[in-house]
Amino acid sequence: MATEVESPPVESEQPEVKSEEAEKPEENHVEEKQDDTANENKPEEAEANAVAEGEKQEENGSLPPKVLLYQHPPWNFIPSPLPACIKVETYCRMMKIPYENVYKAGTDQKLPYLEYQGETKKHNLLGFLNSKFEVDADANLSEKDKACSRAFQCMAEENTFWSLMYYRWVDNFSETKKYFKGLDVVRKNVRPKLDQGKCVKCLEAHEIGKHNKEEIYAIGEKDLRAMSAFLDDKEFFMGSDPSTIDCTMFGLLSCLLHTAESSPLAKVIKEDLKNLGDFCDRMKLNFWLDWNELCSEEQVEETRPKSRLSVKKKKRTKSQEPAAEAKEGETSGEKEGEKKEGEENKEETPAVNGEPAEETPAEEPKEQAEGEKEEAKESEEKKEDAEAPVENGEGGDAPKTEEAQE
Repeated sequence: MATEVESPPVESEQPEVKSEEAEKPEENHVEEKQDDTANENKPEEAEANAVAEGEKQEENGSLPPKVLLYQHPPWNFIPSPLPACIKVETYCRMMKIPYENVYKAGTDQKLPYLEYQGETKKHNLLGFLNSKFEVDADANLSEKDKACSRAFQCMAEENTFWSLMYYRWVDNFSETKKYFKGLDVVRKNVRPKLDQGKCVKCLEAHEIGKHNKEEIYAIGEKDLRAMSAFLDDKEFFMGSDPSTIDCTMFGLLSCLLHTAESSPLAKVIKEDLKNLGDFCDRMKLNFWLDWNELCSEEQVEETRPKSRLSVKKKKRTKSQEPAAEAKEGETSGEKEGEKKEGEENKEETPAVNGEPAEETPAEEPKEQAEGEKEEAKESEEKKEDAEAPVENGEGGDAPKTEEAQE
């Protein structure tokens, strides 16, 4: 007969496993809770890190660093009184180059100049911008058009410009020096004279300063008429699209119309060469919609050179007032303590006319007692002398009245 083999009991092992699990139910429960909270916090941390990385990418990756444009501050309803500053800023706007203005009034350095990624450039500024940002406003021009554009720009910057400087610093100097009215009494009179002397030397070195007043304005008028003839009825100087020459011409013409509006050159533009004035209006509409905001009266006054000698009291904020009051209380307490100590010292050792004052009344009784003792001794000596016996019919020595009186 076949014997039946009994299988080992399996049920007996299950309670043992359950008992081991039941020994530490709380620990496992806590660990599970910790794992759940960690899993819940992970998505929030991931989102915060993603936002931070996105911001860094926007700052560093997608948005290039800005060019720092050092130039003269606004003056007389114009963002800058220097044609070169208007030229460079217009080029940045036209080519959509990110930039930031840094106003440098009264500097000895030539303005404008650029600073980009630690590199400073003071000459050939547009070429520097073209190489750094890989742009070129004259890329669509032919070689003939580029040559013509360069010739007109050289005429404007090296010839017509000095007619403007002559009017500003020689012919109309009384109005120009009003820009420095915010300086102190000495500097507002000395500084304009120094700048005028520099400009006159530059005019003479350029040879145009050797001409008389009428000849200088005649040279500038001929240049303006040549510009008007070349522009004709075109939208921009080289056609329907703006280029580098438009930035140069706009810089010069805008300074003539806004800083020398009473000059003979500005009158010629307004009366005879109206296409040049219309060209300036188109440039403002295309690239300078914030023209009036940049050169408002408030902006001009904020950036106007001011005296360094003026001292203005700083206004205390609410957070600074308690600290200031506590300091004032400490200083006043120290001063009162010093006054009390000084009064006590004066009471102890006062002096009158360089001689020590009388002693305090506490010491007076001692001196009186000593004086009384001396008088008593003197009176006893007198009595002894009067009672002395007479020898050989002669009386004794007479008392010394002088000593007693003393």
